[in-house]
Amino acid sequence: MIKAGMFAAVALLGASAQAAERQVYLVATVQLDGSNLAQSIFLHEPQITELQGCLDAVRKGQRERDWMQYHHIFQRDKFKGFTGHMHYRCVYSDLQISGWYDKMHYNQPYLISIDDGAVLSVSRPPSLAQCSTQWSALPAKKQAQSFCAMGNQTVTR
Repeated sequence: MIKAGMFAAVALLGASAQAAERQVYLVATVQLDGSNLAQSIFLHEPQITELQGCLDAVRKGQRERDWMQYHHIFQRDKFKGFTGHMHYRCVYSDLQISGWYDKMHYNQPYLISIDDGAVLSVSRPPSLAQCSTQWSALPAKKQAQSFCAMGNQTVTR
């Protein structure tokens, strides 16, 4: 099972999004290989206002292995015998998303969808099992754009 704390913050320049204001976020997800277990975080950099800036920051962070923007660290040692991979998506959102702090427990299930226009939508089912059930009931195209993950941030409309 994935342990809390697969992400660790050394420094975070995150801020809560303002309601009804479209912001750019980086959705960082660690997926446990061979399973549907995942953890996601939503990172926001106020100075990045377009997707291209986010994409550039992701490329630079991956290339240099030093995330000057969207700072986080993937802690492979938390897997203890399992393999996991990071997935990054730059998105637009007008949701209110609290700042990310790794020390908080990853105890909130999310059904996360990113449409063709890179617009993020998030719902919070009562459990990861119910998230999987909701995901399974989606049409095929929507399933391809969606996934379930555990998180530790508050997401509101």
